[in-house]
Amino acid sequence: MRIIDLTDDELLRAIATNTDAVSDLLHQRVQLDAEISNLTDARKRSELLTSYVDIVNYFESEYRACAAELRRRNSSQARGPAGL
Repeated sequence: MRIIDLTDDELLRAIATNTDAVSDLLHQRVQLDAEISNLTDARKRSELLTSYVDIVNYFESEYRACAAELRRRNSSQARGPAGL
């Protein structure tokens, strides 16, 4: 589903969901750090960190897209129908 097709309520729910997911990921980071410190294989450490960063970046990107769409809608409403 495209972000532009979501209602304002759906966008706000997506933002809340992404915020919760990133918060959970940050709490899991402590566990990840413990796992990484126990690994002797540099490649596996790198893969774990890369995977973690990719997941965080995904949620951050989705959050930004939803927030940008809400800002776009609200700024166009503030200008009125004629765009003034």
